[in-house]
Amino acid sequence: MTQYLWPDAAPAAVLLTFDVDAEAPHLWRSRNEGPRLAELEQRRFGPRAGVARLLALLDAHQLTGTFYVPGHTVTRHPQVVAEIAAAGHELALHGYLHEPPTQIEPAMFRETMVRSIDALGNVTGAQPTGYRSPSWDMTAAAFEVLRELGITHDSSLMGYDHPYWVGDLVEVPVDWATDDAPFYRYVGKGDTRPPTAPTALIDAWHTELTAACRFGTLLNITMHPWLSGRAARAQALDSLLAAIRASGAWTGTVDALAAWHAANHRQPRIELDELMGHGDG
Repeated sequence: MTQYLWPDAAPAAVLLTFDVDAEAPHLWRSRNEGPRLAELEQRRFGPRAGVARLLALLDAHQLTGTFYVPGHTVTRHPQVVAEIAAAGHELALHGYLHEPPTQIEPAMFRETMVRSIDALGNVTGAQPTGYRSPSWDMTAAAFEVLRELGITHDSSLMGYDHPYWVGDLVEVPVDWATDDAPFYRYVGKGDTRPPTAPTALIDAWHTELTAACRFGTLLNITMHPWLSGRAARAQALDSLLAAIRASGAWTGTVDALAAWHAANHRQPRIELDELMGHGDG
């Protein structure tokens, strides 16, 4: 396997990404039976306190991140979104009400994207270039809609551990092991295990960092301010951010890495009609 060429000839790349979901996912999932106040308030911790705490950590370590924000969150919490933009971080799309593309028709998906683009534009004055599908649940048709709307990169799939092409979009892959939600998310109703201890998860992410530098891969960390913004979790994250700065890995926004890939790598490429193909295994 040929090792991927990273910006500045770095040994690896690290992306710090944040899904500022707030109330949106719960409102979407409970749209038929109505929301639970307990979970709404739990999720509101993100825009009320979690975002500010995480922005302060990024600033202290002079690191830049990408914040994926549902249109509903932009509309309900515009000041928080403005603060993210003012701090120099990338803002990208994450549905309107956190609707996975698999649960809506392409026409409705287009409508949610247009609403979200308009919402972000009204707050930041800029056109977003990136998208992440809610719950990382993607469709081939969604890629076509994104391309038509001027989106250049997606961060929803897991086909490689470095960027690659899906149709005309740069795919910046993710990984469940580097998403805080499977480890920290606990909303009471239906949950059967307690959240992972912050030190245990951050220790695991330290191992992910070491492995990325050894094998020359992407470490794309996904955090949610209503989860990772809690005090003990932010305190544990602080040590990881210091290690990232000391590792020599390239860091920056998803948009910057996608632009690097577009300018320097024409392969690997997966065409849209291949995405749903059924091969061996």
